[in-house]
Amino acid sequence: MVKRVTKVLLAVLVIASLTVTLTGCGSSDNSNEEVTYKDGTYIGESEKREFGYEEAEVTIEGGKITNIVLKRMTPDGEEVDYDEWTGEGDRPNLKQFRVDLAEEMIEKQSYEVDAIATATETSEGWKEAVKNSLEQAK
Repeated sequence: MVKRVTKVLLAVLVIASLTVTLTGCGSSDNSNEEVTYKDGTYIGESEKREFGYEEAEVTIEGGKITNIVLKRMTPDGEEVDYDEWTGEGDRPNLKQFRVDLAEEMIEKQSYEVDAIATATETSEGWKEAVKNSLEQAK
């Protein structure tokens, strides 16, 4: 009988300890908070690299992201020819990826979306450019 009571008390203490510990591990992440932006059109850029950079033109209406135009730029600041980036050879399909990524960002009202696996560096650059645009809109 004493062993049984000891086991029950031990179980209760373990459960109480886990409850306290796991409650402390709760996330205080406020990423689901809705952000309202100032209306307008904002242009942001990613970090410039050897082979160019990404640019984003973000339009805000009614405090919400309503349009995003993503561009891949050459080191000279010229927009690339997307007809040369259609997924053939060793070039990813930037022509379609930029549309898909922009639509996902508008839908989620955030630049925090998954990068496109076959165009990770460019995707991350576009996300950075949108983030920089949205910083201007705060």
